[in-house]
Amino acid sequence: MNNNHTKKRIREIVSIFIKHGFKNRLGNPKELRLALEELGPSFVKIGQILSTRPDILPIEYITELQNLQDNVKPENFDIMKEVIESELKGPINKIFLDFKETPIASASLSEVFWAKLMTGKEIVVKVQKPFVKNRMLSDIRILKKLVPFMDITPTKNIVDMRKVIEDLSTATKKELNFLNEMENIIRFSEYNKNVKFITCPQVYEKYCTEKILVMDYISGIKIDNIGKLQQDGYDMHDIATKITYNYFKQIFEDGYFHADPHPGNILIHNNTIGYIDFGLMGNLSPNLRKKMNQLLEGAATKNITLIIKSLLAIGIKKGTIDMDNLYRDIEIFYDSYIDESINDFNLSKVLEETIIIAKKNNIGMPHNITLLAKGLLTLQAVLANIDKGLTIMDIATPYFRDKIFASKIKELNPTEIIMLLYSSIKSTAQLPTKLIEFLESGLQGRLRFSLELKDSVKTFNMINKMVNRLVFAIIVAGLLVSSSLVINANVGLQIYGISSIGIFGYLGAGLAGLLLLISIIRSGKL
Repeated sequence: MNNNHTKKRIREIVSIFIKHGFKNRLGNPKELRLALEELGPSFVKIGQILSTRPDILPIEYITELQNLQDNVKPENFDIMKEVIESELKGPINKIFLDFKETPIASASLSEVFWAKLMTGKEIVVKVQKPFVKNRMLSDIRILKKLVPFMDITPTKNIVDMRKVIEDLSTATKKELNFLNEMENIIRFSEYNKNVKFITCPQVYEKYCTEKILVMDYISGIKIDNIGKLQQDGYDMHDIATKITYNYFKQIFEDGYFHADPHPGNILIHNNTIGYIDFGLMGNLSPNLRKKMNQLLEGAATKNITLIIKSLLAIGIKKGTIDMDNLYRDIEIFYDSYIDESINDFNLSKVLEETIIIAKKNNIGMPHNITLLAKGLLTLQAVLANIDKGLTIMDIATPYFRDKIFASKIKELNPTEIIMLLYSSIKSTAQLPTKLIEFLESGLQGRLRFSLELKDSVKTFNMINKMVNRLVFAIIVAGLLVSSSLVINANVGLQIYGISSIGIFGYLGAGLAGLLLLISIIRSGKL
């Protein structure tokens, strides 16, 4: 890209953002979406990538960016044909038995075509548009130049635009390489090969390159086409239950989940659920997955302590954590949402409150967890549309009972089971003895309690003020009494026949009493 083009593009980007009300603030979420759509396909894709990052953008922007329209006018087929033949090193009619020139889908990055292999197998060919990679990377380089002028502040949180652009650059380069998506499909298929109600497309590695992806063609009904599904005899509650149960499996067992399960990516095909478009996948390490399992266990058993323990293990400590405040926040949060139906369950609000609670208690969440939140947020909308009466806990409780407990038992070897039983029996046997020792200690005066005072410095300062005022009041009273005795005895230097010592004592007591009264009034606590 030459300098003239870069300067022209910078002016275009700046003018469009200003037009939509953006200067030194992030502004209205809808206006941000409209600005990205006006800036063209590369910015639409940038917005879609940003919609997966609730850790760096506020929830209201994430929700709006998920509405970005990615249906664009198809390229001239002759141009796409050149890409296909260049990548596969041969003419289309020698590689494919049949190839339809009109794409079945057209997006900002690519187009998808129906075709047949020479074996007669129906497939889809995903082809990256020419020059799209150069345009996107050029726009990202321009955004990097604009970073010093983009320290924007939405709502209460400062957005680190440098980090946003760096993450965006990494994600874009990964998504522009279709071999990554090929690996995603292979891995996802392997994890779900034994799940009878899940259909996974087969990829044909022989034909896959950085710009070409070839996989099975899955015909089916989009999951949000409820009328057609019911007409064909499908049970919507059964579909909702199975997709939710499988999504839990992806998260808590496989640690590898589809992070963009929107209606366009889920088809119902021959009584099975078929996923398509594997460009965005989430990955949870075994250690993080174990912590997530514990979080699910706490939610399913209504164990707030375990939920908090798991949350602390998953999160990143950013400062001092007040456990009492955290427990109270989680308890209120849990009681407010856990039994609501999916239709009433405002997941956008829940995620926003979760982030607020985490930040309030100095806890940061890793990127994989925020990607999971994005996936759940998307799936939430799908489930609410197909089965309004289903609750998250309707699935979480039986899943936890059937899978998590079973996995816990599997993890224990015979030696661990024997030691666990021995420890339990020993603890139970010692309980009466411990109780008797506790009671005897109390009767003999040897019982000791450990008392923790929070904000002890503040508390002791308040006590100190109280004691000082009390002492001050006693001194005033003493002055009044002693002055009265001196005047009555009529000793010392006299003024108009009255003892001067007594007069000065009265004056001192009056002044001191006035100061004490003023201090009490100013404190607002009479």
